Amino acid sequence: MNYTSFLLSILIFLLTASVHGADVFVSPSEGNDRNNGSEASPFKTIDRAAQALKPGDTCWLRNGRYQCETLMEGIHGTANEPITFKPCSGERAIMDGTVKLEPRWSPWKNRIYKMKLNEPVWQLFCGSKLVYVARWPNASFEDGSIWKMEECMRFTDRTFKKGEYLGKTTDGVICDRNPTPHTNDSDDEGDVKLDVRGNINQTTLEETGVDFTGAIAVLNIGHWLTWSRPITEHKAGQDWFEYDRTGTRMSKYVAYYILGLPALDRPNEWWYDAKSKTAYLRTSDDRNPNKLPISGKVRDFSLKLYDCSHLVFQGLEFFASTFSMNGCEYVTIEDGSLLYPSTHKFMLGEFGWCHETSSDSNKQKNHKYKSSANVMTHVVNDGEGPFGNMVRNCEIAYANSPAINIDSPGSILENCYIHDIEWDVNSGGGSGSVPAGPGAIIRCNTVHSGGNSEGIRPGKGSVVEYNRLWNMGNLQHDGSAINIGTGAQTGTLIRYNWVHDTNRQGIRFDSTTSGMGSEGCVHNNVVFNLGQGGSKFKGDYHLLFNNTFYDSIFAVPNGYGNTPPHNQNTLVCNTLADVMVAWSTKKPDEELNARQEKNITGTGVVAEFLRDPSNLDFRPKPGSTIIDAGYAVKELPSDKIQVELPPFIGNRPDIGAYEAGDSNYWIPGRKKQTASTPIPPNGAIAVKQDADLMFLPAYKAEKHIVNFMNAAKDHKGRIELHGGNIIDPGELRSAQNYTWRVDAVMPDGSVIEGEPWSFKVE
Repeated sequence: MNYTSFLLSILIFLLTASVHGADVFVSPSEGNDRNNGSEASPFKTIDRAAQALKPGDTCWLRNGRYQCETLMEGIHGTANEPITFKPCSGERAIMDGTVKLEPRWSPWKNRIYKMKLNEPVWQLFCGSKLVYVARWPNASFEDGSIWKMEECMRFTDRTFKKGEYLGKTTDGVICDRNPTPHTNDSDDEGDVKLDVRGNINQTTLEETGVDFTGAIAVLNIGHWLTWSRPITEHKAGQDWFEYDRTGTRMSKYVAYYILGLPALDRPNEWWYDAKSKTAYLRTSDDRNPNKLPISGKVRDFSLKLYDCSHLVFQGLEFFASTFSMNGCEYVTIEDGSLLYPSTHKFMLGEFGWCHETSSDSNKQKNHKYKSSANVMTHVVNDGEGPFGNMVRNCEIAYANSPAINIDSPGSILENCYIHDIEWDVNSGGGSGSVPAGPGAIIRCNTVHSGGNSEGIRPGKGSVVEYNRLWNMGNLQHDGSAINIGTGAQTGTLIRYNWVHDTNRQGIRFDSTTSGMGSEGCVHNNVVFNLGQGGSKFKGDYHLLFNNTFYDSIFAVPNGYGNTPPHNQNTLVCNTLADVMVAWSTKKPDEELNARQEKNITGTGVVAEFLRDPSNLDFRPKPGSTIIDAGYAVKELPSDKIQVELPPFIGNRPDIGAYEAGDSNYWIPGRKKQTASTPIPPNGAIAVKQDADLMFLPAYKAEKHIVNFMNAAKDHKGRIELHGGNIIDPGELRSAQNYTWRVDAVMPDGSVIEGEPWSFKVE
């Protein structure tokens, strides 16, 4: 080899090393931080590995539980060479916030065991199964009662009539009563529907015969505000109690429940007494806990990032802990999961509402103090951004706080499955199940089952698109699945979302009694199955177009409180709605202030003009008069509205959220590893004979293969789709059963087989 060839070989080696970076390994069980970080000699902690990483490097995490808090400060990759953290192939990196409790339990009473602990814990698990905090009334995820206010909460004698509060219940005092059925037919936004069934939750406080003094009352007494406070006075057989009213205020609607040792009365419940440092536990099936894998939560965060940039975390599994980002840029968390990531510390005497963390109040200052407050997953930045942080393709499940706060302009929450959020509501107005700051992008997420009165609540200039939400706002009064606050409406864009089957409003532009918002845009959304609930757009200078409201109310108010007239400069067009009013159905003939163009409203119009809305096909019927019958928006109500008007087919837009003739049927929500959201829905029994087959494509799939057949197997087909998601199966036979399946072909050529779906033609 001559000298030139030798130099060229060295150059190629250096370039290759630069492109691929170095590999550093971490093993929580076999590593040592005095090792060199190689595969054969891994580090023990991610903290130590981070010190050795350079742009372009990869930190490989070996199988195991990482039971410590990892703090990274000032770790920077580059745009072209990010630093990546991910599990080794086929292995799992579990960021675990628990410690195993020693088997030192001793019997106490009533099949309850107790044990003194060396350090406080504020959440308990048997294996990976949550142990419920002792409560009255009892409730669970298993039977769904934990999301039904009329089953998991108690009510009071407080009523409101002609401007006067009636009953014994007042600030500092709760007087109990049973829940009673309620249809929610009032025009008060704080009112809720109550579906009271049989004898469920019909035992009164007096009838329990329990003295709850010293327990904790969780009090939804401020509509969208809930506080938890110690019960200061109560006696067994008494239908009222007093609580510490510090920092609280009581409004019209009141509901509550109680947490505490006096409520520990069923299997799979526990309590921790901070004064005596004693845990109390009754296990599932009343087994001896000394023979079970019991663990307790001892830390909030497994990963804390400060002033970091261009980092990628792939495939991390957070259990009973979570992550935080403060002052970071272009950091991505993806393809991971957060199971039980956060919860309150009521048992430790912490009653403050959930925030990022008490030590982060000054963002980057004093950040090394250990937080003892009630905290949540968060991505936070000061300044206007964009900061480019991203949480993508993750599951966030069973967070007993808001799921995640994206208070980072220009940052993204995308393709996440967020569910079962905040069953002990401990956050106030302006939070939500998914709160976000200004300029956030929230797209392609599935969000369901939340306790907070609000679901997605972004800041000013945000984009909320292609999300699917249901069963939201369950444990507070007032609220909406997508709620835009007074100061957040300017420049905010809400589009291509489905909101349905929820006990609160669907989409709302809110206002206070003294101020209103303006200059927001809502288009091409479908809100359905809300009954007397609906969507309400307060404020002015809004653009509301091409939305569909099926079995739902669309309200464009003329005013609210002491604010100036609302919506005098708002444009409402191309709406298809079963009900369209100014405020509520109690005043159906009130004229709207807003300018209206080409809206069609009236009982049953959605089902009349659309193909099959009961089976999620919201397209116009072939030949329908709503095709090309809409208004083409030419001028915006304000130049602060941030929207690129969507194209339409034909001479003018259609009326409603979908355009006839489109080769793609947009379906919101998280894309899974397999094709999902079949239309017609799996198990549908009254499908139209001219139905198309449609689906939500698999995540990152390159193409799809669709197979379908009828029960007799004499009508079948196989279609390969390189784009689009609509299949014409031909005319379907009446009363016939059909099955179909969509397989996803990935970029590497692998095929992910979908689950079989079925439907029956009417």
